Amino acid sequence: MGNAVGATCATDADEKDDSVTDNLRTVHDGDFLNERNGSKSGRRSSEKAAPEDLTMELLVHRIERDLSTFAVQYRDARTTVSQDGPEAAEKFPPHRLKAIDDSLYRIAAELKRLERRTAVPGVAREGNVFLGMRKKRFKSLKAVVHKVMAEIRVARLLSRWTAAGQDEKDKLPAHLSSQMDTDFSQLNSNMMIETWDGVNVLELDKTSTDPLVQVFMAVWNYRKMNALCKTSKHLVMEYIGELESKYKANPYHNRAHAAEVTLMSYQFFANLSTLKNFQGYFEQIDLLVILVAAAIHDVGHPATNNDFMVKTKSDLALRYHDTAVLENFHLATAFELMRDRNIPLLDHYLPSPPVTSLRRRIVEIVLGTDMAVHKSKVEEMVMVAKRNSNRQDIDKRQLEQYLVHTADIGHPLRPVEQHKEWAERVTEEFFAQGDREKELGFTPISLFDREIAPGMGKGQLGFLKFVVQAGWDPLCTLMEKKSKMAQLYLNRNLKAWEALAAEEEAAAAAAAAGTDSSG
Repeated sequence: MGNAVGATCATDADEKDDSVTDNLRTVHDGDFLNERNGSKSGRRSSEKAAPEDLTMELLVHRIERDLSTFAVQYRDARTTVSQDGPEAAEKFPPHRLKAIDDSLYRIAAELKRLERRTAVPGVAREGNVFLGMRKKRFKSLKAVVHKVMAEIRVARLLSRWTAAGQDEKDKLPAHLSSQMDTDFSQLNSNMMIETWDGVNVLELDKTSTDPLVQVFMAVWNYRKMNALCKTSKHLVMEYIGELESKYKANPYHNRAHAAEVTLMSYQFFANLSTLKNFQGYFEQIDLLVILVAAAIHDVGHPATNNDFMVKTKSDLALRYHDTAVLENFHLATAFELMRDRNIPLLDHYLPSPPVTSLRRRIVEIVLGTDMAVHKSKVEEMVMVAKRNSNRQDIDKRQLEQYLVHTADIGHPLRPVEQHKEWAERVTEEFFAQGDREKELGFTPISLFDREIAPGMGKGQLGFLKFVVQAGWDPLCTLMEKKSKMAQLYLNRNLKAWEALAAEEEAAAAAAAAGTDSSG
């Protein structure tokens, strides 16, 4: 169903208009409701399995699926019509809205008829039935239709407000009125998020105070995530803004890094989704998981690593038992903020998966950014790429973890000047930690010790060859031709560091020769 929603969101207003009608017709005149009128579609369904042989659970699951699909499509179409002005609004004249409402009432009547069926012992007569997932129940079948109609009433209310102007706006509840103050459809509409080198997050950070909000909402609007998620765009933006404010002004682990990882994670997702081998693999709900995980993955970072937290016996290390200390902290910070602000960012309109499942996936993704598991994750993904010639067989949870992990260390896949600045920033942060370790009586590793660390060229060359390149290779294989730009920049960055490393080596040799001659 997520694929259908994603496809609908990508079409223009005319196509959305037609899909709403077609889907409504499917809901009311579909095989599972046509058994009594002897239609051709009904007969085809009967040939496969008699309606009497279907369990109530299956019937209800089908109805909920189609009604939910229709609700998302209808809401998205109405939003588009409201944004496109009076001409587009003509596609939904009053008589057509009434026809849709009438059809929904007829569906409600069909549901009542199904509710009275007691042919399946222990299911229909209970009044509570499973709806396609465990632990989710509705008190009655009618609740499904009631939910759809409530959503339509909200859409029509907002539509009337848009047309009526300020006087009508004053009659709306405060939270709806404030939401409409922001023209979300125009927010970052010119940001080239689909182009690999179309956005320089470092420049964005210099020209705005909220690069994470800018990137996150650009993706949110472009992918029409509001058609999937229950939380309003206003509240989504509010949450991401609050989240961004909790990123500290560190040299590297800061709001710009969060924005960069969010952008690159999305670009990995988008590029894979366009490949034939991955057609239909990702759904819109998967993008929600990836976006949220990337945005929160380093929130509140103290500019020191897990090893430092453990060595100094910090409160966080004790709280999380010396295991993925910072990753657990980032997760707790993000979800506590979601709870305290009462912004259910993961709530959606689909019948499944449940929010608890989405939250678990986000936890796994953020825990997967711990560099302690880098080697094992790379080895696993190398085997995955080799063994699964049919890309549809790849474990989605494993792949989404790998996408965000690769994006987390992926700045060498960006243009040379951007990568160079990221490298300088992370080196500065490493040296600052090394200085603190010395002050506390610890001996930092050479990479963190500014007095004995290898030159910038040699150090970065080693990082790119043995960490980034090794991790990028399996993803590069999966991305096929879509990896071209990222690989191009990686090659250029390798050459740049190779040249600098050679200069450093020559300078060191000359210095050593001068010392010997003077001695």
